[in-house]
Amino acid sequence: MVYGSARGTGSIAPPAAVSNGLQLKNWTSKEGEQVTVVFNGTTDSKSFKISTDGSYTYRHAALGTVYFGSSYAEIDTWSDTSISAYVPKGLPSGKVTVSVKGPSGADAGRSSFDVIDLGPALPRTGWTAKASDASQGDAPGNMLDGNSDTRYSSGTGQYDGLWIQVDMGQTQTFNKIVLDVGGSVSDYARSADVYVSADGADWSKGSSVADGQRVHLISFPTQTARYIKVVNTGNLARSWWSVAEFNVYH
Repeated sequence: MVYGSARGTGSIAPPAAVSNGLQLKNWTSKEGEQVTVVFNGTTDSKSFKISTDGSYTYRHAALGTVYFGSSYAEIDTWSDTSISAYVPKGLPSGKVTVSVKGPSGADAGRSSFDVIDLGPALPRTGWTAKASDASQGDAPGNMLDGNSDTRYSSGTGQYDGLWIQVDMGQTQTFNKIVLDVGGSVSDYARSADVYVSADGADWSKGSSVADGQRVHLISFPTQTARYIKVVNTGNLARSWWSVAEFNVYH
């Protein structure tokens, strides 16, 4: 709920940051509108000021919590019919029980989940990257720098045919890539095709995906190639395409 004083009326800009243990999420709706949602993963009501003079206070009731074993999971979306959460880092591979607790702390269900250990990513020494479009400050090479606080960004809205390409410097054998948007939580490709090439000229398709996610694992039959190209196949003019880290696995 949002409370306002009697000192004025008008729209309130969405917060750029939140405090008090809340989680802030931004994304683009299917209609192309920018959406900002604040999640409260605790069992207590939380509040924080969203106007500089303190005249407006945002108060968010608790949603609930999701655990993988005993590890708290960051919630992506929560509705009456579905919950989306991110697997906590550091979990060992194997089966783990996912449990959900409602706002009151009562058990709301549980299920078994298989945690897959990808193992170490291929070393990226000497790798280079390029893209069909890039913003001035977010170069393609940022995908390969090991720093999730930097990113590649397209500098333009997503369109069918927008692409990124990685040159691994030599032929490698692999069967998975992971695209991580880092802090740019709404700037992921909603759908894409993955191509591979030995020479950067002749390409073959390795996979197609239609369920893009903030951290996206794309698996395909084992390939031996030097180049990987990911081509966006959707149109989302209000969101750039960003990739903070591009990793390859076998």
